Amino acid sequence: NPPPPSLAPPATSNSSRGILQASVENKTGLSRMLDSTLREGHDMKTFGLGTAASLASVERYARFTAAMYHVYTAMESSLDAAKSPAVAPFWSSFGGDLRRSDALALDLADVAASSSSHPPTPATRDYMRAIEAAGAKDEEDGGGRLIGHAYCRYFADLMGGQFLAAPTRYALSPAIGEGTPRHYDFGAFGAERKASVERLYASFNEAGDALASEAARRAVVEEVLLAYRHNVAVYTEEGAVWSGALRGAANLAGGVARAKLQMPRAAAPSEAAA
Repeated sequence: NPPPPSLAPPATSNSSRGILQASVENKTGLSRMLDSTLREGHDMKTFGLGTAASLASVERYARFTAAMYHVYTAMESSLDAAKSPAVAPFWSSFGGDLRRSDALALDLADVAASSSSHPPTPATRDYMRAIEAAGAKDEEDGGGRLIGHAYCRYFADLMGGQFLAAPTRYALSPAIGEGTPRHYDFGAFGAERKASVERLYASFNEAGDALASEAARRAVVEEVLLAYRHNVAVYTEEGAVWSGALRGAANLAGGVARAKLQMPRAAAPSEAAA
C-alpha cells in the first residue's frame, strides 16, 4: 500500500525544512550523522517555550542573554585554541562568520550593567565545563567533539534564531530598540543562508574525513546529544517555563499592536485630493 499523504505543508526552498531537504552535503558523512540527532535528542518544544519565556520581562531576557554569552564565550575560546585537524580548519574557515560572543556582550549591555552582574548559573556553568572538557579531549586524541557543540548552537541560530530578532524587539520594546538583539544577525553569511549552510555541511564532512575512526565520528554525535541536554537544563533552569512563555507571547502580541498603532495613517482619498 502507498504511504498516506503528508499533512505538513510543502517546505519552501529557503525555509529551514526546505534547506535540510534540498541539501546534498547532509545526505552523507558526518553531516548526515549530525542531522540524525534532530530526531534523537532535539527537544524543540522545550527550546521554543524557553525562548518565549525569555521574553516575559527585560530582566528574564537579560538572564537568558547572559547565559548565552557565557556559553558562547566558552565555546569560542575553546574553538580559538583548537589544534585538532578535525576542528581547526572548520573554525579557521567559519569563525569570523559564526562568532556570537561579541554581539551577545553588546546585547547584554543594553539591558544589564555588565556580564559580571550576571555570573554563570549552575546549569550554565555545567554547560561551559562540558564544552571545555570536549576541547581538552580533542587536544588529547585529535577528536572533533567541539564540532558537535558548534553544530548544536550555530545551526540553531541559522535555522531559527535569525527570525527571532523582530519578535524580541516587539516583546521588549521600548526597553530594547532597533538593532538589538545583534546576536541573531549573521550579516551576509545569514542572508545567503542556504549556500552558507551547505558550505557548513561540506566542512563538517571534511572534519569527519579527518577523524581516525567511526568511533571518533560517533563521539561527535554523542557530544551533540550532550549539548542538547545542557541546553534543556539552561532553558528550564529558571522554572515557570509555561507561564513565562505565555507572558512572553502576550508581550509579543502587545508589542505588535503598539507598532501598528504607531504606523503612519494612510490618507483618505478626499484628504489626498485636497
